[in-house]
Amino acid sequence: MKVSVIRSAVIDARIDEVWAALRDFKSHDRWHPAVARSRMENDLDGDVVGGVRRFSLTDGAEFREQLLRLSDREHTFSYCILDSPLPLFDYVATVRLRPVTDGGLTFWDWRSQFRAPDHRAAELEKMVGQKIYEDGFSGLRRFLAEKEGRPQLPGHKEATAALATARDEHLPSKALVVASAGGPEVMTLGDVTVPAPGPRQVRIRQTAIAVNYIDIQHRRGILAGFDLPGTPGVEGVGVIIDVGDQVNGLFPGDRVAYMSRKPGSYAEIRCVNADACIPVPAGVSDIDASTLLKGVTAGLLLSRVFRAAPGATILIQAVAGGLGHLLSQWAKSMGLKVIGTVSTANKAKFSRDRGCDYPIVVADDTSATSEVMRITNGLGVDYWVHSSGARGLNAALACLSRFGHCAVIGDRNGQVMPLDVSVLKQRSLTVSAPVCFDYFDDRSNFLLVHQLFAKIQSRTIIPAIEAFPLSQASKAHSRIENRQTMGAVVLTPGG
Repeated sequence: MKVSVIRSAVIDARIDEVWAALRDFKSHDRWHPAVARSRMENDLDGDVVGGVRRFSLTDGAEFREQLLRLSDREHTFSYCILDSPLPLFDYVATVRLRPVTDGGLTFWDWRSQFRAPDHRAAELEKMVGQKIYEDGFSGLRRFLAEKEGRPQLPGHKEATAALATARDEHLPSKALVVASAGGPEVMTLGDVTVPAPGPRQVRIRQTAIAVNYIDIQHRRGILAGFDLPGTPGVEGVGVIIDVGDQVNGLFPGDRVAYMSRKPGSYAEIRCVNADACIPVPAGVSDIDASTLLKGVTAGLLLSRVFRAAPGATILIQAVAGGLGHLLSQWAKSMGLKVIGTVSTANKAKFSRDRGCDYPIVVADDTSATSEVMRITNGLGVDYWVHSSGARGLNAALACLSRFGHCAVIGDRNGQVMPLDVSVLKQRSLTVSAPVCFDYFDDRSNFLLVHQLFAKIQSRTIIPAIEAFPLSQASKAHSRIENRQTMGAVVLTPGG
């Protein structure tokens, strides 16, 4: 039987500290509680690809593993088992690290695949997931804390993303539920059970859950399409546990991202329509893939809504936000001049480092008009991405050049946005209100997903992520509503 084991954790240390401990292939006897002794054969250094480490566990079992790949740039390495007293056949594992912005933390993804006898598959999956991976996370946390002479901090539980073994059983899960509309405090974490997937569905054990402003609107009760009580969230990443009938091309063990009109992603496990799922390629981490909805919205704006061309000028409101910082990088890669509005000097620096040529610090976007016209020598911008609802729409139109286009995205306060068509006629202006899900009813637009993932793989786009445990979703919502975040916000199940 083929077995996949996936675990992830947030480590309370900078990525360079974590990587320094992990990249030496023979060093795991220093930090892993299960490893008694470890050495490299032929006295090779621990970072030599092709090198073999021989080690023994505390129970006396001996193993030989070979380093297959190591990349300091990507903070990842892969290895295989050559000799083992356990029936872990064709065992290949990958360790991958990603920085997260909340306090200099590191997201660690550890996964493997192997074959095992049918009668021992569940036992070995549990052994690898808990005794090797989860105990390894805890061991490295202790090692780094002791090395720095600091107490260990509580929290940051590892994500429990191992595959379930039973096809038809109801699986226990944690999920956030909104019982009544209100502030962040109305979200409560509780125990639920998730049934097997129905026709054209897959059941997913999630590893990263995107937080979008639509989730906040659902929680506050200002946007239709969310029934109370309910679980918010329209986007996530994870591993397929099992598939329902009439599902083609997706299999248990596949790593997928999805975006769905139907809320429910703030959970460890959920069922989702198979048509909403997109396989995540190698080189794109789960946490980066969770920017799917924001990333493809950026691509849609530039290629379908604006049909932007090199040399054009675009203004992005909230350019330091989840969508804004991705859109800025994508626009810059196409040769556009990027102007953006931010609320603080720190966000201005953050945005400049991510492709924004002219970040404008304003308390109120309507006050950006004079600065925009100064930057454009009085010509105005070709494209304006408007995300502040009714507030500032007239100012946005005043900043457009002849034939300029304003795309209204989001509606944060649910207010009616009056539009005077005579204003548009003065300079042949156009206004649109694109909704990403409408575009993706046409499968041809899924090409943008592949473009997004390719840009992440090539580092043309580098998502900035602030991660919170699922149990701290209320804190994540509060920080977004108080404009305290930069980049995207992601929830990690298991915490």
